[in-house]
Amino acid sequence: MGNPCGLTKANILESTEIDGMPVYFGTGVNPVNSPAQFFVAWGKDVLADGLIHTYNVKSAEKGIEWFSDEDEAEAKYLKIRRLLLGCLL
Repeated sequence: MGNPCGLTKANILESTEIDGMPVYFGTGVNPVNSPAQFFVAWGKDVLADGLIHTYNVKSAEKGIEWFSDEDEAEAKYLKIRRLLLGCLL
């Protein structure tokens, strides 16, 4: 059985949870004609059985952003972690 339309298998490279908010940095195969391979995702239920949406979603409670550059994706992951930690101070 393949992945449902609009989802891909998430390979999590790093993850953390801050005050109940999970944050993920990982890789996946984005749709054809997209060079994006790296993602940052945050929020509860952003991953469904190891699958992640292949399109960008951004809100304070839940989000997925795809990047073609690993360094850019990792910088976003670290920024979100800092923002969440700052909210707890």
